[in-house]
Order: sequence, then C-alpha cells, then structure tokens
Amino acid sequence: MTRSRAILAATSIAAAAVLLVAGCDDDPPATPSAEPTATDVSPSASPSPSSSAVVVAPERPQEMDDDGPAGAEAAAVYFLELDDYMMRTGETDPFRTMSAKDCQFCVKRVDQAQEIQDLKYTWEGTQTRPQVTHTYEQDDATGIWPIDVEVTQKIKIVDAEGESVSAGDPKKLGLAFEVGQKDGNWVIVEVGQVDNG
Repeated sequence: MTRSRAILAATSIAAAAVLLVAGCDDDPPATPSAEPTATDVSPSASPSPSSSAVVVAPERPQEMDDDGPAGAEAAAVYFLELDDYMMRTGETDPFRTMSAKDCQFCVKRVDQAQEIQDLKYTWEGTQTRPQVTHTYEQDDATGIWPIDVEVTQKIKIVDAEGESVSAGDPKKLGLAFEVGQKDGNWVIVEVGQVDNG
C-alpha cells in the first residue's frame, strides 16, 4: 500500500503549523511565525550562545547505510533529532543537508530556527525519541518510502531574559514522512500529518 504524494503535500502545512506553533499565544511580535520569510533556504544561521547547557549533535545511525526500509526509517527518526538540535542551536546545515529542495516543511522549520536565533530567543522545548509506527511499500515510480513516525513534543521558547514567549503542553504528533535518496544519501522529500481517517 502507498500513500499519495498529493495527500502528503496537502497536509504538510498543517503538520508544520502543529509543530511550529502548538501552544503559541496570539501576540505576533513575541512569537516566531509559522510562515517562511523567504522562498529559498538561506545559509546556516550562526548559532548564538543562549544557555549554559551543552547541546550535542545527534549521531547519524548506522542503519542509514541500508538502502532499504531500515535505512529510510532511520533517516526519518534522525531527521527529527536533527530538527530538535537545529532549534536548540541554530545550526541549520545538518538539517538542510537532509532536506529535499522542494520540501516545504523543511523550509519552514529552517526559517523558524533562524528567526529564533535572530530574535535572540532560546528553544527549550522537549521531545521524546521518535518512533516509527508504520512503513509502507516503496513507491516504484519515485523510489520514495512513505513512513509514519510518532513523537511527543513540548514547545517552549524563551526570550533573552528567560521569559516564555511560546509554550504549550506536550502534544503527540503523528507525522507522515516521504523519504527518498539523492546521490546515494537519504533525503526528506516532505513531511505531513498522519491521516487517521
């Protein structure tokens, strides 16, 4: 069974909104927007030191060396770990390297990470280790592996004074990944919401 790319494209904006603004208040100046500010992903933002905690980049799992479903699953999980790392540090290069050029979810996440850095905010949110819940058959025409992943995320962004500008209760998210390969490397083609209906 395969999922339609059109369904994932249509739901990617909704998933990005859930990830980006879950629990945000309505005060536009204080909260990073969910909308991208540019059409292209710009070079990596310079990380700004914001908290005394050392943030360690996630290690690329060996399973990503597999060019089958195990590699695709590992790539989806690793991508979400890179997302958390990017939000905490402002270092966008590892995330961008795994993002397909046309991935709208990816562009929005990079834009938000850069906005957090530009505003001198700090991402203090948490997330559970992502869990693959379903891997579908590879699409013969595109080579894409549709994969459903579940993660629980708690949004918390603070300003330079440590005041919360965005916070929310933990939310369990079902994400629908499209994972492919380009030049022998795993890339995230798009991310949307899992259709439970």
